[in-house]
Amino acid sequence: MIEVYVSGLAFDTISNSPVVLLKERDGKRLLPIWIGPNEAGIIALELSGMSYKRPLTHDLLKSILKGFSAHLQKVVVSALKENTFYAKFYLLASENEIIEIDARPSDSITMALKMKSPIYISEELEDSFVELSPADEENPEDDDFDEGTDEEENEEDYLSKMDLRKRLRNIKPEDFGNYNL
Repeated sequence: MIEVYVSGLAFDTISNSPVVLLKERDGKRLLPIWIGPNEAGIIALELSGMSYKRPLTHDLLKSILKGFSAHLQKVVVSALKENTFYAKFYLLASENEIIEIDARPSDSITMALKMKSPIYISEELEDSFVELSPADEENPEDDDFDEGTDEEENEEDYLSKMDLRKRLRNIKPEDFGNYNL
């Protein structure tokens, strides 16, 4: 498994969707996961250390887990099926029993932030990561094409990656919450 942390939130202007950005703890890769606006708002609150006056669902779940002396051991983004990510909670319950619970990645990430639990990505999702190097972040137009590949195919790959990088870089925190529903 690959340990990650929430490096931030972004807004995809093409799909009008928020994106949670999970960055490798010991690497330079990023895993973007598109989520809903409500989920992004809750993750943003958690990242900022703020909370609502009244408990939300994740707060309720945290209280229930604590009441049963259960501990959120870890969260794993475990699979990608038909363009949808899947995740699991791993709860350490009484008598050292580990309970695995299917959950949405956004809920899993929120709970991991609330309970200060680690977040992992399954190794079968290696191909879903986007490689970001310091050189890419500073001068994206200076990227070289790979040697020995078809230049037209390589250019299409390059443009696709650059488009995602530019969109992720141009997101402002105030873009969250400005939705017409």
